[in-house]
Amino acid sequence: MSVPEDLLDLYFKELGTVRLLTFAEEQALAQRMEDGRAAEHDLRPRARDSALSAEERARLEQRAEAGRQAFDHFVSANLRLVVSEAAKVSRRSSLGLDELIQEGNLGLIRAVEKFDWRRGLKFSTYATWWIRQALQRGMAGKERTIRLPMGVHANLMKVRAAEARLSAELDRPPCLDELAEATRLTEDQVRAALDADFAVASLDKPVSDEHGAADLGALVARSSDAPADEVIERLFVQGVFETAATHLPKRSWYVLQRRYGLDGFEPATLQEVGKDIGVSRETVRKIEQQALEQLRDAVQVAA
Repeated sequence: MSVPEDLLDLYFKELGTVRLLTFAEEQALAQRMEDGRAAEHDLRPRARDSALSAEERARLEQRAEAGRQAFDHFVSANLRLVVSEAAKVSRRSSLGLDELIQEGNLGLIRAVEKFDWRRGLKFSTYATWWIRQALQRGMAGKERTIRLPMGVHANLMKVRAAEARLSAELDRPPCLDELAEATRLTEDQVRAALDADFAVASLDKPVSDEHGAADLGALVARSSDAPADEVIERLFVQGVFETAATHLPKRSWYVLQRRYGLDGFEPATLQEVGKDIGVSRETVRKIEQQALEQLRDAVQVAA
């Protein structure tokens, strides 16, 4: 449900009161968060022979609170980044800007949680990917009654935007090949995206004709055969994704996502992935091969 515009304006106004962080401040806050997490770990219940003194507990609680405050400050100072990314996709989404901001904030929080200050990266560069992923998931999950895979949903957004632009330019509906060229997708990908763009009707919707009135569900043909193969395939793919995210290093999983166009990405070459993560194409090839071997072993063990 969307919030009133005056509340959204107030939210934007409050964002302007929080100063953006410098690189040094990002590093300092990230270190305080890390120290706070370590303190929270040390505050966990212990055996009697290693119980904390009142003074030690007070120091740890102070460090833990400092870490929580650093986390809140880190998130607050980067909320404008979420607004910027949400505004970019709002024109091609049926969700309100406030709903998109809420989804993007989830990605920002995840980015702050996983940010590694030792890598020397600017946080905005790292967080943008997480925010965009959260926005894609939010749109894919909430825009439609029947959820689409993220890759199909991302392609559908591209096709919708290109279709609107080309219809205005050509003064007619664009052809399949024109949409493919405009979106840099294959014709099969465009066709699959368009096939997924269908309306949903309730089976309880009343319909009537010359024979009388009835619910739509009473007129729909039913089959006793469940699509078992399709269900099994989807469960297998979901299991592989979960296994990869659990067992592979973040960089290895990212390389597979980019190389094979998984989870909303477009398939990328070795050179493109190498340029993105700052390594050579041969290094990307090795990472990919090792990741596939690790994934294969993990799947076999799980089976």
